[in-house]
Amino acid sequence: MRPTRQEILDYLLHTMQDLTQDWDYAEPVSAESLLFTEVGLESLDAVILGTAIQEHYQTPMPFAELLAEIGEQQRDLTINELVDFVDTHLGSQMGAQVPEAVSLRRPQ
Repeated sequence: MRPTRQEILDYLLHTMQDLTQDWDYAEPVSAESLLFTEVGLESLDAVILGTAIQEHYQTPMPFAELLAEIGEQQRDLTINELVDFVDTHLGSQMGAQVPEAVSLRRPQ
């Protein structure tokens, strides 16, 4: 079953709070927190976070493309934007699975 956007947000906020416990970031992490300039995420942290998200949802997602895009645009990424990214790619994966399920039917 596909998680709701709120469930994705809750998971990401919890994951980010776990990550930031080891850092000097004392502020609470929110949906509007900027991952790089505010929270202090570095490129390796972003790769680890992307891997954790893909493992949690058991779905491959194009995190390398997302990171390249924000790098090219020289901008930051909010947790809300990351939620949108995950939600979009979980939705496209769920849609991609529908034909497989249909193809398992016996011909009549």
